[in-house]
Amino acid sequence: MNNTNPFIDLSVETPTELKQCDRFPAAGHHWSQPEKDALIFAFAARRPLLVRGEAGSGKSQIARAAAAHLKCGEPLIEVIHPRFEALDLLYRVDVVERLADAQINQLDRTHRKYVKPGCLWQALYHMNNPDTIPVLLIDEIDKADADLPNALLDVLGNRSFNVPPLGNCTIHASDHRWPLIIITTNEERELPPAFIRRCAVLNLNPPKGDIPFVEWLIQRGRVHKHPTIDDTARQTAAEQVLDDRKAAEQAGYPKVGLAEYIDLLTALQELTANIADETQRKEKQIEWLSKLSAYGLVKHHNQDQNRKPVVSSATTVNT
Repeated sequence: MNNTNPFIDLSVETPTELKQCDRFPAAGHHWSQPEKDALIFAFAARRPLLVRGEAGSGKSQIARAAAAHLKCGEPLIEVIHPRFEALDLLYRVDVVERLADAQINQLDRTHRKYVKPGCLWQALYHMNNPDTIPVLLIDEIDKADADLPNALLDVLGNRSFNVPPLGNCTIHASDHRWPLIIITTNEERELPPAFIRRCAVLNLNPPKGDIPFVEWLIQRGRVHKHPTIDDTARQTAAEQVLDDRKAAEQAGYPKVGLAEYIDLLTALQELTANIADETQRKEKQIEWLSKLSAYGLVKHHNQDQNRKPVVSSATTVNT
């Protein structure tokens, strides 16, 4: 694997199953050709992959799916928040433990006990294993201020960083290997141009047009674990997402999309899985969808949740 690009043989025809873990439920990932090509380029160029797109479009799941393809376990994950410090990606100093030790005269003068490796340090450390390519997900980097991407510029450029509490020791990557770093942004805050230039970039946008968008939702919904959902219910749910998405966009409110569609299918699965008769189960799924979809799709306080639900073309044909 050291001398070949592991994503060249990734099949976009075969969904990747993602096992349940501490952070995420079981899921499935339907690969697109642009996702595959972007990973091939990022890995070959030894650049982080910046995945841009609206919230809930499956950006962070690419990291899980890439890790599954690499068979390296779950990715290392750092979810960024507004108070996140750039240094936290590299290391953290446990000042509470250090103070406690100082009070009982057991202070570690080397400070090694108190310096905790961050996710980027851990990713570089795992590169010491020649059989493993670690995946690091830096999720929602746009929630931090410009200090975070700017701090990453030096690390990405030098492929190393210093740790002042440990006598300025240097943590560096192998000359020939580099972890796969996937960074996501919801575009809530503009990223520094210099940072973007250091990244491979994948624009993960839903397809334009009503029919392609509905088909895109249904296709991606099928890889998730909803075995008893009828095709008519899948179609109706997708058309309802489209209808509410267009209404929200027209009013200037946040748009719903793939994540909300999966939530609808999950709710229908939970509510109707014990109905043995397929016809009755389908009818109940359509009924529940009509009653409940507004609570998953109409989210702004100025929107009317009593809006009329869509009548799917699939429902009309089947009746």
